[in-house]
Amino acid sequence: MKKFYLIRHAQSETNAGLAIRPNHAINLTKLGNLQALELAQWLKNTIKEPISDVFVSSYVRTQQTAKPFLGIIDKEAIVIDELHEFNYLDFDRIKDLTVHEMVRLADEFWTTNVNHKDSDATESFLQFIERVRWVRNFFRSLPDGNYVVFTHGMWIGMLIWQILHQDGPRMHNMAKFRAFELAIRPKNCEVFILTGDSITKAYTKNDRQDGDIR
Repeated sequence: MKKFYLIRHAQSETNAGLAIRPNHAINLTKLGNLQALELAQWLKNTIKEPISDVFVSSYVRTQQTAKPFLGIIDKEAIVIDELHEFNYLDFDRIKDLTVHEMVRLADEFWTTNVNHKDSDATESFLQFIERVRWVRNFFRSLPDGNYVVFTHGMWIGMLIWQILHQDGPRMHNMAKFRAFELAIRPKNCEVFILTGDSITKAYTKNDRQDGDIR
């Protein structure tokens, strides 16, 4: 049997309303680093079987979240770029904006179509769907074992969305996905267990956390 422990990264600078950086370069906060340490201990105490592999996205905050656990199990993470967060607003467009202005741009994006891109530096909703689907197929190709996956809140939301809609046409409804994703977005360091097409919540942090604008 294959079991995947899917984890949203610990609290990031953006979650805490701190300095804005390009999406891939956002760091953890001090609280986030403490959350990552606690998560590492939970994973160590919970997963009794050997860990086949640990996967992280190419974004800094997932790698920082994974670091304490990797130290415990003395293992290197494998970077899967397709695990990264949905990067739908161009950093150069939002870096000098107020929070209100960024929220307005984000809301406007979700009224566009599945092929719309904010710029050549971002991706469309359809590309996001296909990227998550690619990872799901990659997971299916792996041998039986226990895998720990450090990823992002909206990425996990899309995976759940695809499972619920069984890859049907409703999966492409951007407005409905946005409402769904905001309602179920995992907290920082929340853990879900994926087995086949069944996903359940396994661990939740209770610290105060703020949501991403993006």
